[in-house]
Amino acid sequence: MKIAIVDLGSNTVRLSVYHTLPDGGFELLFSEKEMAGLVSYVHKGTLSPEGIRRACTAIQNFQGLLRQFDLDAPHVFATASLRNIRNTEEAVERIREATGVGVDVISGELEARLGYYGTQLATPLRDGAVFDIGGGSTEILEVRGGEIRRAQSLPIGSLELFNLSVDGLWPKKKELERIRETVAAALKKARLPEHRAEKVCGVGGTARAVLKIANAWLEKPAGNRVLTPAEVRQLTALLLERDHRARKLILRHCPDRVHTILPGLMLMDTLTDKLCRKELYISPYGVREGYLCHKLLNAGT
Repeated sequence: MKIAIVDLGSNTVRLSVYHTLPDGGFELLFSEKEMAGLVSYVHKGTLSPEGIRRACTAIQNFQGLLRQFDLDAPHVFATASLRNIRNTEEAVERIREATGVGVDVISGELEARLGYYGTQLATPLRDGAVFDIGGGSTEILEVRGGEIRRAQSLPIGSLELFNLSVDGLWPKKKELERIRETVAAALKKARLPEHRAEKVCGVGGTARAVLKIANAWLEKPAGNRVLTPAEVRQLTALLLERDHRARKLILRHCPDRVHTILPGLMLMDTLTDKLCRKELYISPYGVREGYLCHKLLNAGT
């Protein structure tokens, strides 16, 4: 069986098509994404008509692609893109009218749990934490003895930080300070684990983009998925120089995140410092795979 999932995120709208296996597993057949930047269309807490149309266009584009492969309608879920707005019901209804599909708007706590379920498909984590930096929110989950102790969602993400703090493309010195202050204020309100863990898992596009840059800069194998807190800190210092070398690394390895990678990295560096003592594992799987297994296949994790 083939299952198509559309993740309607605040920054990226992504289509993933999976082939499910008899043993309950799956394999990714292909994935496509559009950098819709939906959080940029939010004004005074409301997603504008233009933003709703942008979401509809992305889904319709994916529907056209799926029809070429004779695939069924996608399962669509939304995270902070529709969760953190005042007109959620209106947006969901407009999308249904335009595309014919319903949108499952998941809570921040469920998003954090699904991210954890996704990481468990790639690496075991019985004691530690998981963070998922999205465009409009960041989820943090604590695990102890294989049990979820706490799952929470913070209303900050890479694109949200950019929109709040940066006027141009590359943050100026004062804008970097504004990002730091926003991150510090948000994390001060969060309920973080009391002690740093030996192992922490990073989920999402920002974490994967940072890993890609780090592997190139540190000359690690392309398949490496582990960074240390010191390496994240060193990479952050390097890229915040915003010089020719930093810009070259960003443009070469994540050109579609050129405006969000620095705010996202600053948030990631702070989270790594507060949560991780030894090993940061960047997971190839996350919320979409958690949604597939936990909500669609009822496999649990």
